[in-house]
Amino acid sequence: MKSEIKTHEQNVQYGVLQWGPCIVHLRISEDFHEKLLAEAKESRKPEQDYRQRLAGILKEEYSYRNREMFLPEISQCLGVYDQAYQKWKNEPYKIQPEYLLTSMWVNYMKKNEFNPIHDHSDFLSFVIFLDVPDEILKEQEGFVGQSGGPGSLSFVYGEGNRQAITYQSVKPKNRDMFIFPAWIKHFVAPFYSDVTRVSVSGNITNSVDLNQLKRNKDEKKEIVRPASLTTRPD
Repeated sequence: MKSEIKTHEQNVQYGVLQWGPCIVHLRISEDFHEKLLAEAKESRKPEQDYRQRLAGILKEEYSYRNREMFLPEISQCLGVYDQAYQKWKNEPYKIQPEYLLTSMWVNYMKKNEFNPIHDHSDFLSFVIFLDVPDEILKEQEGFVGQSGGPGSLSFVYGEGNRQAITYQSVKPKNRDMFIFPAWIKHFVAPFYSDVTRVSVSGNITNSVDLNQLKRNKDEKKEIVRPASLTTRPD
């Protein structure tokens, strides 16, 4: 992307090279939010316990019972990601991806719990924040340290000194969604208020890995085709 800066002698054109992974932040609709919350409550059952597959130091993480019911909304979000990714890379897809939703689970995070630094399998991952209590937001407002603070979501990538951006931290709010490469290292800091924060996470691949399908015969997998979206002209 070319820009122009004016000096005392002349106008100078310059460009900045895009670097690192593409992480997309969007806000989901209220209808999608309510639908996710309702099914999260229905999935909060012992038989849906998903902790054995996850890195989190949490006592309650459950697989969604009927994740196929969310395919229309997730496909639309992936359509946004596709457009953002191609604009970020400044290059159109040679082949339009066909995505496969491989897993989806809900996290009930309580005080002192956290997610250590980890990554995911598959191609893309996402997290959607469904219920962020005000107490956590107040903790973040009062935080005086240099990190993202209580309850923050952080992504880590690359090497370098402090001239390089190797760390991004966000303070999630209700209906925030982040779509990111599954391989990127990330972690979630603990909070200390006596409340519960609810979020939903998922993994997506862009092709059917037959070996993976054989290893995980007990898991259902649903094809997700990104919605065709248009943008308003400037």
